[in-house]
Amino acid sequence: MRIRYYRNASGNLQAKARVFDHTEHSIDSAYVDKEAIAIVRRLASHGYSAYIVGGAVRDLLLGKRPKDFDIVTDALPNRIRKIFSNSRIIGKRFKLVHVYTNRKIYEVCTFRSLSTGTIGNEYGTIDEDVQRRDFTINALYYDPLASEVLDFLGGVEDLRAGRLKAIIPLDRIFREDPVRMVRGVKYAAVNHFSISISLRFAIHRDAALLTEVSPSRLAEEFYKIIASGKSATIVQALDKYGLLQYLLPEVYASIHGDRSFREAFFQHLSSLDLSTQAPEDASLLNSATAAEIVQSDRRLISPFLGWFIRQRLRSFAAQEAVPKDPSFFRHEAFSDIRAFLSPLNLPRVALEEAMEQVLQEDDLLPAPLPPKRRKRSPRRKKPKPHAEPARLDIPDADS
Repeated sequence: MRIRYYRNASGNLQAKARVFDHTEHSIDSAYVDKEAIAIVRRLASHGYSAYIVGGAVRDLLLGKRPKDFDIVTDALPNRIRKIFSNSRIIGKRFKLVHVYTNRKIYEVCTFRSLSTGTIGNEYGTIDEDVQRRDFTINALYYDPLASEVLDFLGGVEDLRAGRLKAIIPLDRIFREDPVRMVRGVKYAAVNHFSISISLRFAIHRDAALLTEVSPSRLAEEFYKIIASGKSATIVQALDKYGLLQYLLPEVYASIHGDRSFREAFFQHLSSLDLSTQAPEDASLLNSATAAEIVQSDRRLISPFLGWFIRQRLRSFAAQEAVPKDPSFFRHEAFSDIRAFLSPLNLPRVALEEAMEQVLQEDDLLPAPLPPKRRKRSPRRKKPKPHAEPARLDIPDADS
């Protein structure tokens, strides 16, 4: 292991980062996305430094194949856009670049500054960027060209010890961004990381801050959980740490008020985890909006919504006064499910698709008829021009 140094204000050398080479980090190069490497190589060829960062490095060090690869660089967004013709700049305040290759989206972000805090929108250096990350296990930078891991804050050690450690002070980390609580619990649950008492206290203290997060952003986070293949484990952990009551209040109330619902719900999530296959373009799951996730692979959402719809339809069917009318089922169940899963902002297209599927499977809605073939009108034959009768030269009788 090498140490990267820099000179401080006094002119003395000070340790900056630990550098782990390929003999020390044991990352399997076969698990590193070739397109991500190509993006890093192209940025380097233009004189910029670039690294794979965040969850991808965490998963690689754990021996897992990452679903997405985020890239960070010292190149500014406008320059990145010129280097990659197959890209676009997104974001209004803090701009970043999406590079499109082979139906995948790679997020390329410029180093962020600490001058405006951990959620500001200024560009900075890698030294500042690392201090803006949420947890040490997500603050690791991998150079695939040199096969080196840069560790500024002891993330490799925390990863090997199986502990979740916050970078930003606990009195600020969740107040600045409450979604960090959901992500932290998710990382710990999936990877069996321990959470210190102080971090647990901070999560319980700030859990109610999730009510201030936009419904669309909560929906995006929850869809990532559903697509993870570990949704049952994660939801149980969210309940344990007091977050589920703010993420899904009606579901939380039903889980704790109805034992049969609780058993059926977690059984549904477990079966969903076994049956759900990650889509080929799974990189969308961490960078796209909820609508883009729905468009990329609705199989990740429809089965989850379908279970709730089916439960509600069964309760309607048990009521004699309820008309057995598909339009009634569709309207009432649609409204109920949106209310039951609030404050998540469910994409209407996903809910409508799940509703139609359940109604057809339960014979409450006739299957759609195959499209009718358009009958071709018979071609009218053009009338043949009228032929004049042949004239016969018959001699006159007087002649």
